[in-house]
Amino acid sequence: MVHKTSKQHNGPARNSKPPKRAPKKITETYLHNSGLYYLQRFAASKAHFRSVMLRKVRKSCLHHKDQDYDACAALVDKLAERFEESGLLNDSSYLDGMVRSLRRRGLSERAIVAKLAQKGIGANDTARALGRHDAETGAEGSEGKSDAERRAALVFCRRKKIGPYAKGGNSDPRKSMASLARGGFSMDTIRFVLNIDLDEFDNHSEP
Repeated sequence: MVHKTSKQHNGPARNSKPPKRAPKKITETYLHNSGLYYLQRFAASKAHFRSVMLRKVRKSCLHHKDQDYDACAALVDKLAERFEESGLLNDSSYLDGMVRSLRRRGLSERAIVAKLAQKGIGANDTARALGRHDAETGAEGSEGKSDAERRAALVFCRRKKIGPYAKGGNSDPRKSMASLARGGFSMDTIRFVLNIDLDEFDNHSEP
């Protein structure tokens, strides 16, 4: 009786990972193309763009010991300046767009300031952009920024399904309060949205 022998696989194991590519050497052309590719996918402030490109520089310099980090970093600064002059980097447009997007998601002023600080935007610049946005959208109201914060808190509650938007109307006030507090909303705003009558609150849709 002839027994069939199993075929042996001489190729690489199915679960083996391909070797990691060595980082490319830093050149003006490489940085320019890499920077363009990044900005095609992501909006960025000048400071954040610079930090992203410097991470590439550090990784490359750690691998290619013959490169001078300071010289490569100078190329990044030169590229950032050139992109800013051409309009590819525009902190004002980036800031306005981010504020608009984050308010639409229901973020508080405190949360927006913190998030944009991570992108290299100063708190004062963010606060001014928020003021412009809230005034332009009519969300500022007669009580200053409180109306804008209240609307943002309602969007936050809707997304999290808490407070007035809890399923079946069964909301745990303590959990809702804790969630809103972690979101950066003040106690005045939290009390307002947790005690709100949505039917009596006009224009509570997303900003």
